[in-house]
Amino acid sequence: MKTEKKIKLASYFIKLLMVITLTIIIGFIFFYFSSMFSPEKYSNYIVSQERTLVYNVNIEKVPETYKEWQSSNKLFYYTKLDEFSKFSLIWTKVVGFVIFFFILVLFNKFLKNTKKLEFFFQKNIKTINHILKLLVLLFVFNIIVLYNKNPMSMVFEETEIPHYITTETIRFNFLFYYPLAIIFFYILREVFKRGQELKQENDLTI
Repeated sequence: MKTEKKIKLASYFIKLLMVITLTIIIGFIFFYFSSMFSPEKYSNYIVSQERTLVYNVNIEKVPETYKEWQSSNKLFYYTKLDEFSKFSLIWTKVVGFVIFFFILVLFNKFLKNTKKLEFFFQKNIKTINHILKLLVLLFVFNIIVLYNKNPMSMVFEETEIPHYITTETIRFNFLFYYPLAIIFFYILREVFKRGQELKQENDLTI
């Protein structure tokens, strides 16, 4: 009974993560298109060196010219980014969260099978295989984004040519987390495969 309750709580937690992830995806998409039509509403958003959107309440005015920007605190203003920089900033995040959302969907499916005590059922092994593929895809996607990052450019009014290329800080955390998750699910898949083989042998013996 305790095991069933723990599995149920885990399922609720996964569903909560799914809702949060879906909200983030919709939020980024809304942010992108809304900022295209009403850029003045997003003047307080800046981009950190880790390519993270940050809302800064202390921004009174976005510099209109490059000289104004040089004499300011030199923040990386989202509304001043060129169109390609905006697109790559938002949509790389959307793609990453979409892949993560589908991983959560599959993991929730896995928990449902577990709740029914179908531990070594073929569907569970297939589900783990799908999770593994998505984890590898997400890992490769992060590597591609990491090594193919085009510098973000801000464009000011006096010319259409980008005046300033932002510097970036690259984080390598995912190089540790994703391989560990991939190894874990790979081992779990092998355990389930062996369990299914033992179950089939036992059924044949009976």
